[in-house]
Amino acid sequence: MKKVSIFSIIIITILNIFSADISANTTNIKPIRAGVLLYDEDDYYISEVRDYLLKIENENKETINFIFYDADRNQELQNKQIDELINMKVDLILLNIVDIHQSDPIINKIKAHNIPVIFFNREPSSLNGIKSYEKSLYIGTEACESGEIQGGMIINEMKSGNIKDMNGNGILDYVLLQGDKDNIEAQLRSECVIKSINKNGIRTDEIASEYCNWQQECAKNKIESLLSKYGDNIEVIISNNDEMAIGAILALQERGYNIGDPNKFISVVGVDGTAEARKMIENGFMTGTVIQDAEGMAKALYRIGLNLAQGKPPLQDTEYKFDVTGVGVRIPYNGYIVRKSPNS
Repeated sequence: MKKVSIFSIIIITILNIFSADISANTTNIKPIRAGVLLYDEDDYYISEVRDYLLKIENENKETINFIFYDADRNQELQNKQIDELINMKVDLILLNIVDIHQSDPIINKIKAHNIPVIFFNREPSSLNGIKSYEKSLYIGTEACESGEIQGGMIINEMKSGNIKDMNGNGILDYVLLQGDKDNIEAQLRSECVIKSINKNGIRTDEIASEYCNWQQECAKNKIESLLSKYGDNIEVIISNNDEMAIGAILALQERGYNIGDPNKFISVVGVDGTAEARKMIENGFMTGTVIQDAEGMAKALYRIGLNLAQGKPPLQDTEYKFDVTGVGVRIPYNGYIVRKSPNS
């Protein structure tokens, strides 16, 4: 009995020591600290991504801790924020860059400190810097897809008779509202919407193309001016995002358009799927919008970011695939919303 008792005591002691070690190790595991640098948190889509990241953090408090910074569209300010995160020795940087031409020097700085970095949403003008650093990549959308979806909306509106040939020239006369001038995504959205319309045998004429940096007030002012100049010759307004589309609609409504009379309606299409745009579509003031998947972007940043911060291959145990560049991951758009046609 004595031998059994001593043996039992030894086993219990060993198990207690082992259990204490596990408990100590678990206690010492800290959540990954990820700096999130936003180019403008007032941008609707960016604010949605931020909110979904906060939701992820709230559901995974022991795994991730996001530290948010707003650059307010100022690259100099964002550079200081990057320096601060480097000094904090964060485990991961998620970078929504302000100036897409500044990616190479920024990535070289981050690379020197061996911190993984994911560029997202605003695609750098060159991916060479990302390709030079194995702990970096880019997550964005397939911008051409949104343009093609907008093109489909416009084609359907023409078939339904909701877009009329106001001047009888047999050509679709349009105004294009673009984001910022050097933005690759804005360029592709603009090019692909027109290409998709032309592919369907519809001739087009660009009355005007205006850069409004995604902002509503600029778009409103530009459309007010263009209405004074071209009036009823404008048959459709194509916008790179919903904020500018809403600005265009506000300008139209001041002239008596898009308030309920089907004979005084100019089709306006946007991108993002904002709450305000959805309401305008529901009320029949706006033709449609393409929905950007903010939740899908946030999930990809979290899952791929965790892999990088833990020293794993970035896409390990995920459904994501690299695009043809080998360093880009594309999040598809999440459908679209169109108004109910008064002629259907």
